[in-house]
This record gives sequence, structure tokens and C-alpha cells, in this order.
Amino acid sequence: MRGNTSSKKTFRDGSYYKQVWLGKRTIKEGECAAIWTASGTRKVCPGPKRVRLWWSHVRFMSRPVADNTEYLAIKFRDGRVEHKRGPCSMFIDPCIHESCEKREAFKLAANEALVVYHETRAQPEVQPSEGGSMDKLTDKLSGLVVDATSATGKPTTVQRRIVRGPAIYVPMSDEWAHTFSWHGTPRGSKAGSKAVGMYEDKVPDALSFQVLRQMPDQMYVTVRDVRTKDDVQVDIRLMIFYELVDIERMLDHTHDPIGDFINAASADVMAFGAGNTYESLIEATDQLSSAATFPTVSTRMNAIGYSLLKIVYRGYSTSAKLQAMHDEAAAQRTSLRLQSATTQVEQAEQAMQLRCAGERAEGESALASSAARHKLELLQLEGEGRRRERDADHEQALRHEREATQAKLSLLVAEHDEELRRASALKELGVDLTKLMCTVGERPPDQHVRIDSATPTAVHLDLAKAP
Repeated sequence: MRGNTSSKKTFRDGSYYKQVWLGKRTIKEGECAAIWTASGTRKVCPGPKRVRLWWSHVRFMSRPVADNTEYLAIKFRDGRVEHKRGPCSMFIDPCIHESCEKREAFKLAANEALVVYHETRAQPEVQPSEGGSMDKLTDKLSGLVVDATSATGKPTTVQRRIVRGPAIYVPMSDEWAHTFSWHGTPRGSKAGSKAVGMYEDKVPDALSFQVLRQMPDQMYVTVRDVRTKDDVQVDIRLMIFYELVDIERMLDHTHDPIGDFINAASADVMAFGAGNTYESLIEATDQLSSAATFPTVSTRMNAIGYSLLKIVYRGYSTSAKLQAMHDEAAAQRTSLRLQSATTQVEQAEQAMQLRCAGERAEGESALASSAARHKLELLQLEGEGRRRERDADHEQALRHEREATQAKLSLLVAEHDEELRRASALKELGVDLTKLMCTVGERPPDQHVRIDSATPTAVHLDLAKAP
């Protein structure tokens, strides 16, 4: 379903202008119209209202609305300008107002500032004439529209002040904000691209703004055509880190700090390149990351209220032919360095293998020695056990032998004791022991002596063979 393109507006604005010969108009609530009669007089009719017209011109008034972060810049037909802060709204009367523009208020963050100028008008000094009085002259001056202090050739005083955030600032009608126009990247460049982004040269008046950022910032700088001692042209790329510390000094001593930074950095890099050959410049590029190499930049920043935080060297470029030669030499050096690194790795691997084999041989030898020592200890323990066992057996045999000898000795002692007892008994019986012992000693082995003691006084020897 197509929309109704001929539908009327809910509220009519200043684009509505009609000439009515005879008719009427309904002015709704929220609208206001200016009506001119045939005599040329104007009448303002706010709604809600219904008016009848005859030979009249009717024009509805526009109604701009500003919220709490906006304001209305009202310009009157007599030249006065008034700023009205929102939230507000008003009808634009074409007979009173030249224009009414809705503008955004300045929204300042905690690290932002706005430079505002304000015009102060001095009171006119009027000398009374001889033929009149001061009162008459004052009456004549009061009818003038233009103030005497704003006449041509009469200077006025302008004061400058800095509005710091965080704040929402609405300037007064006689105030204006300072517009900065600095070097910057051309409009349309894509930040971050190697072609036109951060490698792009800065151009004048490419950066236009009103709100200053008082915080650490950085910029890319390419110093082109740096000529070395051996007449080689090189482009040096840098990154400069800086911070705005004194806004008043910056306003008093420069109109384009970025341009000053670029010129000072170019002077320092040119001096650095003139004192080195191409080879020494390539070898000494680490000095381009030191702030001591940029005395002009540091001095200029201190003079205009900035502080140099750090400078970083980002690389260089030269002619295609020289760059190709340098790239080829770098490739060869890299290849040789890689070959040397590969050889070192191989040698290190072989040394590691030999070291591991030696460690393994030492480990095996230590293991074999430990096994031999363990076996020897086992043999020693086994021999000690056998020796102890032999000693125990020998001691036991000796003990048995001693016991047997002791038993024999005891038996002999018993036998001797028995012989002594018997001899004593025989002696008591009156037996001649000497004769007896001789007879016993002389008897053949198969005979024995029998002592018959039936009669105590006679002893009969009965020699008979042993059984």
C-alpha cells in the first residue's frame, strides 16, 4: 500500500505563505500566524484560534526547539544577536527576527578545553558643547541605534578565557570560540592504510577544530629527502608522542603546533643525516628513537607549551635501485646467518648426541660397577655366612669332642676311683697289692685272677683262661 504523498503537515511552519482575498484560517494550538491586512499592519495570532481574512496575507511562523544540550542563536532585524539556552522553543516572527538557528552546545570532557573570546565595551566619553548642556546631548545620543564605542575607528577590548571540562558550555551572544587550523592528514585519507593513511604527508589547514584535547597524543611524521654524507637520499619515518601542558603559552607563541613539530623534526633529522653516511645511518638508526637526537623539537615544544614524551623510529625508505641492492645484500646476510645458525644447530645437536652417549656410557659403566659391587658384596656375605657356618660346625665338633673327652675322662676317673676303692678294699682284706698288681701285670691276656675270700686269712689265685 502506497503512502499518501499529498497529506498535509500536522503543524504549518514558515514555508506556508498565502494571499487571501476572502476567506478564513484555523490556527491550531501549537501554531502561530502573522497576518497582514490591506493597510499593511501586522497582527500576530497564536492558536488555538479561527480568524476571517479579507484582502490579507497570512504566514505561519516556524518554531525551532532546543533541548538541554542545545541553544537557539536568534538574530534580530536590528542587528542584535541573542543566545537562548535550551530546553526552550519560540516562534520566529519575520518582522522581528532575521533568523533563528538551533546549535549544539560545546560538550567538553574532563581532558578538553575551549578558548573563548569576549568583547568588552567601554562607556563613551562625551564632552558637553558650549551652546548646550549634557542632558541635551545625552538625549540626542539616546536616539542613535549604533553605540559610539562600536563606531569605525574606535577600538574595543577583547578578553580571552579558557573553559575547561567537564562542562556543557553555551557561549554568550558577544562571545566566539577560537577555531584552530593546523597541519593534518588530507580529508578523505583512510587512517591506517600504508598508501594515504599514517604514511601520508601532513598538509596545512587540513585539521580544523575548536575543542582542544589536553592529553597525551601522537602523530606520524615522514621526513623526506634526507641527504647523507655520501649523497644518498633517504626518507625517515617517525612517531612523535607529545602532550599539551600550557594552553596560554601555546596560544601566545604559535598558530600551528603540528607544523612546528614537523619543521623541527625535519631540521633534526636533516642534521643527523648530514653527519652520517648511508651505511652509518642504517647502523645508527637506534639513535633516532632517543629524544637527545632531537634538540630542536624539545626546545620548540617547551617554547610553545608542549612536552615531548617520546620519539619512535619507524623505518626508512630510499630509491628503488638502492633499496633493491640493500634488500639483496640483506637477503644474502640473512641467508648466511641462517646457514650459520643451521650449522650451529647441527653442531650443537651432534655435541648433544655425543654428550648423551658419554652420559649413557658413564651410566652403563656405573650400573655395571654397581652390579659388580653388589655381586661382590653378595659373595662376601655368602663367604662370611659359609665361614660362620664352618666356624659353627667346627666349634660344634670341638664342643662334641670336648664333651666326649670329658665323658671319657669322667669314665676314667670313675674307673680309677673304682680301682682305688677296690684296692683299698683289698688292702683292708689283707691282700698284698704289690703281688697282686705284679701278678695281674704278668698274666697272659687270656687269663684272669680270681680272689677267693672265703677265708679271710688265705688268698687263692685261680688262673683260668678268659672266656
